[in-house]
Amino acid sequence: MEPNIRPDPVQRARKINSTLIKRELQLHLLHQILDDTNLLRSSILSSVVPKIGKSFDYQDLNWKKESILLEARIRILKECSIVEANRDVLKLNRQLGNITGSQPSRTLVDTLQHDENTIRRQYREQHAKKVRFFAASVKTPEIRPPRIKKRNTWRASKKRRRKEGRRRYRQNRRRKRQEWLSERVNSIASSTVRNLSSIDIPPEVFMYLSKGLNFVESQTADKEDIKYDTQEFLRKLEWRAYFQEKSLNDSTDPEISFEKEKHPELRIPSRRHPVGYRNPLFDEIKTKLTGFVNTFEPSDPATNLTHFEKQGKSWLKHRIEEQELFITKADKGGATLILDFKKAVDCVKQELGKTENFEKAECSVEEKMEEVKEKIQRAVQQAEERTQITQKDKTLITGLNQNNNMLHSPVFRPAVPYVYPLFKLHKLSNEQIDEKITPPIRLIHATKQGPLYRLEKWLSPYLTEISRKYCTSEFLLDTPDLLNHIKTLNDSNTSSQGGMNLFTLDVIGLYPSIRQEDALAALQHSLDASNLENKTREVLFSFTNMILSESFVTFQDAVYTGRKGIPTGNCISRQIADITLHWLLILNILPELDISATILFWRRFIDDIFGLWRGTRRQFDTFISKLNTATRPHGIQFGDCQFGKSVNFLDVQLSLDDNNQIQYQLFKKETDARLYLKTDSFHPQHVFKSVVFSQMIRVIQRNSRDSTCVEDLNELKLDLRKSGHGQEMLEGAEPKAVQRVIENELYSGSVSTPENKLVFSVKYFQEVSQLKKLVHSIRGDICHLAGNVDITFALRKQPSIGNTVVRTRKLSDSSQASSEGEERRGNQSCMARGCLTCPQLFNFVDVILVNGKQLHLDKNLTCKDKNVLYFVQCTTCPDQPGYFGQTQTPFHTRMNGHRSKFKINSSLDYEKSALSMHCFLKHHNSFNMNHFKMGLVKKVRNVDLDREENKLIFKYRSNIWGLNRIVVVR
Repeated sequence: MEPNIRPDPVQRARKINSTLIKRELQLHLLHQILDDTNLLRSSILSSVVPKIGKSFDYQDLNWKKESILLEARIRILKECSIVEANRDVLKLNRQLGNITGSQPSRTLVDTLQHDENTIRRQYREQHAKKVRFFAASVKTPEIRPPRIKKRNTWRASKKRRRKEGRRRYRQNRRRKRQEWLSERVNSIASSTVRNLSSIDIPPEVFMYLSKGLNFVESQTADKEDIKYDTQEFLRKLEWRAYFQEKSLNDSTDPEISFEKEKHPELRIPSRRHPVGYRNPLFDEIKTKLTGFVNTFEPSDPATNLTHFEKQGKSWLKHRIEEQELFITKADKGGATLILDFKKAVDCVKQELGKTENFEKAECSVEEKMEEVKEKIQRAVQQAEERTQITQKDKTLITGLNQNNNMLHSPVFRPAVPYVYPLFKLHKLSNEQIDEKITPPIRLIHATKQGPLYRLEKWLSPYLTEISRKYCTSEFLLDTPDLLNHIKTLNDSNTSSQGGMNLFTLDVIGLYPSIRQEDALAALQHSLDASNLENKTREVLFSFTNMILSESFVTFQDAVYTGRKGIPTGNCISRQIADITLHWLLILNILPELDISATILFWRRFIDDIFGLWRGTRRQFDTFISKLNTATRPHGIQFGDCQFGKSVNFLDVQLSLDDNNQIQYQLFKKETDARLYLKTDSFHPQHVFKSVVFSQMIRVIQRNSRDSTCVEDLNELKLDLRKSGHGQEMLEGAEPKAVQRVIENELYSGSVSTPENKLVFSVKYFQEVSQLKKLVHSIRGDICHLAGNVDITFALRKQPSIGNTVVRTRKLSDSSQASSEGEERRGNQSCMARGCLTCPQLFNFVDVILVNGKQLHLDKNLTCKDKNVLYFVQCTTCPDQPGYFGQTQTPFHTRMNGHRSKFKINSSLDYEKSALSMHCFLKHHNSFNMNHFKMGLVKKVRNVDLDREENKLIFKYRSNIWGLNRIVVVR
């Protein structure tokens, strides 16, 4: 039987024949290469089939390849390439023979013969050309392998040119960037950020600080924070609904009644809810709000700091932590100052070392704090016994209830007062700033939340009312108040007389210069002139005397009391200064100088005085000399006096025109940074619009001439554009600002009635508009519960650059413990002998799980730290329930308080601690603290203890699956 013939045998035969001829010729070429040493050294093998080796880009590798492959090529040719070519020739001959033998044809043989001649001629020419090319490209090696020349030299040249062009482009770009950066840094260093330190500050630090201390870096919202704020809003709404339902107009609950009283700042925070209140509508509102917060997932906002600025932030934070640099804001002008940390410390020490102003106490900080606290409590209790104050006032000031027991609230645990410097950059010239001269300082007493703070806040509204009535004839509240007086003065034509000049006076160091005996005498005179009751006058004088005499500050574990002056930064400092200067100047000294005919106008803003003088400069200088002579025994001296047709006062420049009318325009100091909030800061959008609107109103109000107003508005718009505001938005805001100024002048006497507001305070986050939309959608239900209320969102900002780099408290703190000692500790132990808390602390290597979530402890804390959040876990129970707590006392003292409740007695002490209650219920046979391990989570401000504790409880759900669900007896 004849074999089957495949379709189209002629085409298949021709294809096989062609491949066979090519292989025979390739085999011949391989033999030729094998016999020729020069060809073996060339790159011909990479272009023949089968291919071996490859061409490398690096010359040294090519040399190494040639030395290695020289012998390998021969073996590859003999043992691989030639063998493969021989096998292909035999195989293809066999296949061609099968086709021609099964179907002999003269036409087929002629066709194959013709193809063979054509292919052989074509490939012989190609192979000869290839041999000539590669043989010519090989040089005879001498000592080292030859340098192989690339075939495509034009491509290599083009690649080199392209690479060189890219290098020049990068160089030019880098040079231009350096020029721009240098110009930008020089501009920043001469206006907004002043380097007065001995350290060379990198450009990235200047770029970071040029954002402004109020700039907020974009951050992801803290979900636990939003949950806490929502719970607080619901709690306030619950109280409103409760009293609306009970129809109580004057509630006795502090949460409601304090908003209408004299001391709203002394409100005592509470976490209480109305007892027994239930309302289905409130439950529905609560479900909607909590459901949104629980299911809401905050997004990650795009960063508003460049990589360059982040490098500056990292560098600066490291220098601050190492106590090499001190960052602060200038006293006036808004510039950011960079100083050596040691220089700032020396400035404070120098001021505190002035024995005429300060005296260093022998007692410790803790002893002084306790002493002042006891004196205040004793004085307040005595005032209550004499019915000079009410029981409610006593509780507001001291935290003592009706039974003289202390309330458990963080606001009654005072913080330690300290001092920090404000540098008066405006007192230096630009040349002195360039020479890095340290500016004079103003020493600020940071007494907020200190032992005297609540007493000062209680006194403040009384003294404010007294001082304004007492100083009515010369009192200035602010610049708009001054401008109103000037308009009245112009209308009266008082300044139209001849020989008129303007003058200003400035008291040198007012607060440190006031003698306390003068302040008390002036206060007594102002109280006698008031219409207050005798017992009220007595208690106001007594409390003020106590504040002046017991005021103190700390610096590096030392206590300093004032010998002279009144505290700077105190809640009642301005009121005392106003009363003292009015009593001293207006009532005692100026009447004796008999200058009523020369001084036609006199107004004072704290220590700055502006007036209208009819007379010569010589008469004015004589008056200043007599005035300083009269006030010298009282410690008051006047300097920086201005006299003439034009003077600068507050933030306006006042001048007399040709008609002797007082004109004014906005005044800007040379050191004014003129830095406004950047529009890429992580703030709500309405804040940027408010900045533009308020600044335009300020410029319009402080210019009496249209020409100067237009100039100042153009300068303002230029500065605002540098901060990122658009030109179109600025042009649209200008007519609105003009209209608002006109409306304010027309309706300045109208008084708006206060609205019934319900405030939702929350930290700003990107999706806050969704929360607003939800709250406003249920406003009808809220009004049905709490009456007609206006729901207002108070958006708190996230931590700003100032919060990150300005560490005024760090100056006052003593040096930190050495890191070597911290490395020796394996836990948060205080290393004190006999401490009962140290053995029960978690080790740093322990993995703490709370309801499936890992908890991390602060390794820098010890059991002696105050104002901390702590975690206690029962290690005996299988589910290991946990308890989060807070303490303002040292942690080991708080644990001793828990330990003291492990008693089973008739007074049921064990019900006063969640830990003892748990042991009583679960481990009754082993009733002690040994079942627990504990640790310190983090340190926070005392006023933030409640918030941060609740955030931890919500996050780890210890109020559901932990010991925080246990209700203890207070």
